[in-house]
Amino acid sequence: MDSHPHPPHPNLPGRMFPVLPIVTPDANPDSRDTPGFVFPGLPIVTPDPPRLSQREKYGSLFYVGLFGLAVLIGLIGWFAHGAWALRDVWRNVYVLHDEARPEAERIRAASSLSRDPNVNQRQRWDICLRTPLPALARYVLAESLTAEAASADPREYALTIARSPGWPVWLRLLLTRPMAYAAVDGVKFPPVALDELKKNPDRATALWAAFVLGQQDLTASAGRLELAAACQGSGPERDLACLLLDASRLKGRPDDQKRLLDQATAWLRTHHPESKTLWSQPGLKAESG
Repeated sequence: MDSHPHPPHPNLPGRMFPVLPIVTPDANPDSRDTPGFVFPGLPIVTPDPPRLSQREKYGSLFYVGLFGLAVLIGLIGWFAHGAWALRDVWRNVYVLHDEARPEAERIRAASSLSRDPNVNQRQRWDICLRTPLPALARYVLAESLTAEAASADPREYALTIARSPGWPVWLRLLLTRPMAYAAVDGVKFPPVALDELKKNPDRATALWAAFVLGQQDLTASAGRLELAAACQGSGPERDLACLLLDASRLKGRPDDQKRLLDQATAWLRTHHPESKTLWSQPGLKAESG
């Protein structure tokens, strides 16, 4: 490779530029003097295609996945909200069943459950039948049962009340009441079960059963006659019989009938022998009332 001298720089006397080699590109340095040498072709480089977005990659499945995720988050939120909304119910249920707690505190928890709309009729029924619980706690929950409890399966309910053995008198009495409220709404109960309850040794239970019979067309006269006889008598249940008789005479006016039935329910607390005993325990009435 020849070098080419350069003239001195005009501003630098006697200074010569360095001699630079002339470089020609060659794939193989040993073959650059070979006749007919052809430089190799350069590779053609194409850029990578652009990456697809998640929406473009999965199409409609992408939106299905988003929808499923939203539903899952919604269900988790709904469950968490429900658990938080029922925190008072869980606390009262725990206190009620904790035998280490004072009885008054357990009764107060039962009273709170009896007024809580989040506790349904089936749950109240189950709790009031649990014998290890304090009697007054069971009482207030049984007293909170409404016509709904007896309306789901009238035949089964009536036969259960009439024939279940070993129940306290006050419990059978209180569980007869929902049938009276349901009868006002037109629910029919099997006469055989009502006849058995009407023959119950407890007069208050028999009077409530007579009211239910009086609400049913086929036996209306028999039920009302028994209530009228008890109302005209001088027995301890006279006032109860009069309240139930007045309610039966208002057939067709359910609101007025239920108002009198509420008064009859309140009468039980202070006049029915077994109920009165429960409510007269020192320190408990204020806790549960």
